[in-house]
Amino acid sequence: MLVCDCNEVTFDMIKAAVAKHGGNIDAIKDETSAGTVCECCLEEDCEKVDLALPLAVKKALEEL
Repeated sequence: MLVCDCNEVTFDMIKAAVAKHGGNIDAIKDETSAGTVCECCLEEDCEKVDLALPLAVKKALEEL
């Protein structure tokens, strides 16, 4: 599941970062580079991705 189109970040990559950093979005962005280029994936209505970064973090927190 694609979370960041620009940097090809997947939900599994986000989930691994959430396991290390919890809900700290800045640390997750630093580790994965998600949301650091065009920033569309930071918006919940981004059409470039399957799941926007904030929603991916929330989902990962629920699954862990």
